[in-house]
Amino acid sequence: MSKKIWKTFKDFAVPFLKGFGSTTLKILTLLSVCIGSLGLAITLINPVNLWWTISPIETRYFVIGYSLVIEYLEFVQAYYWYSIGLSASLIVFGYSIHIRSIKALYEGIKASPRALLYSPITIYRELVEFRDWLFEKIEYLNGESAKWRRFFSVLKSPYSLLRSFGLSPQLAIAVLGIGTASGAAVGVAEVIQERSFANGDAGIYLAPQNLPSEELERELAWRKDNPSDNTLRVILNETPVETLSIESVNLGTSFASNGQPSALPTGTTEAILIDGNATRIEVGKLTFSRNSCKTLSLTDINANKVTIKDNQADGLSIYQSATSTQPNLRVSGGNYMADLLETKGGTYDRLWIAPLDSMTSSKTRVNTILLDNIVSSGGTCDLKKLDIGELIIQFNRIGGDLSLTTKAFSVSSTVRSANWDVAGNIEVLMGEVERQPD
Repeated sequence: MSKKIWKTFKDFAVPFLKGFGSTTLKILTLLSVCIGSLGLAITLINPVNLWWTISPIETRYFVIGYSLVIEYLEFVQAYYWYSIGLSASLIVFGYSIHIRSIKALYEGIKASPRALLYSPITIYRELVEFRDWLFEKIEYLNGESAKWRRFFSVLKSPYSLLRSFGLSPQLAIAVLGIGTASGAAVGVAEVIQERSFANGDAGIYLAPQNLPSEELERELAWRKDNPSDNTLRVILNETPVETLSIESVNLGTSFASNGQPSALPTGTTEAILIDGNATRIEVGKLTFSRNSCKTLSLTDINANKVTIKDNQADGLSIYQSATSTQPNLRVSGGNYMADLLETKGGTYDRLWIAPLDSMTSSKTRVNTILLDNIVSSGGTCDLKKLDIGELIIQFNRIGGDLSLTTKAFSVSSTVRSANWDVAGNIEVLMGEVERQPD
């Protein structure tokens, strides 16, 4: 009886184990070859630019950000030859586990020189066929692209005309969209129009350039790790700027877009941040007027004249520290000075003005900074590490917690000026500004 059981078990188990082993080896081969081929391709091609164009990858359950993958890509490139060796070894291992006959392997190796001799010709012919096919598709797509560009140019012409008259993007859209079919054309135009500071588009701008800096946006992974980031960031460098003007915009949580409430970018607390960092910003005249902030904080500022007048705040704390070392300066730059970086109208998560992070010695310089009629909520307004000829803080509305105990508007003792003009500021209980609808 036991012999029959053993025979039955053997007849069942042996084929099963063979099949299981064969399947396991095939799966192992598949994984090894796929991983090895992928590693080899990533190492040889270095798809950094490709990853920049397709990231982030958003799904219903998770987001694969730019920085998460770029670290691995940079690691692979840092150990280039190790990566090639490991990837090739995985491919060889995947196929070698299926070798059953040394003789067959020898015959294959023996025949390989002839195959290798003719392989360049074969590969060249295949490449020519692929080249011709690819160029045919490229020429077709280029032709279609030109047609679509002409089509969209015609559609967006009313919008461009209104913008040339000085209308903001939002007002131009409103004018064209009222009761007409032109609204659809404007929507298309907005999609294809190049982002720019003057048009009120978010991004990272290297002053005085009106177009976003592609290099910095890539380096800082803008919108790649946080796809919803709608920050207006101005980075200053050695080139002096005549005027930096930002007017009539909404920031932070003060607005809604496409039915969704706005929010500060992940990990940030400031709605407005002007920060000189390690090098400081030299400003001829800075005007901060008619703005709404949850809190307004001034720290580490040297000025010749400070005017703080006619502000309403949910709690005031103003130290008037004296200094005699800060001149009433104005910034010059001659022929190489940038003229104007200006925007009127727009909605952003955050406004951030600061020097380039890599700058460690020379100051960045702006003759005039104007921040006017800016409505922000949900975050603070901070001005710090500045050297200013004249600073004007006037007609602002600052507060949000309905308490005079906490000081919504504070001027630190580290703010020093040769001349102070402080008058007409009052404490008023107030909450944050209401969120504006779409």
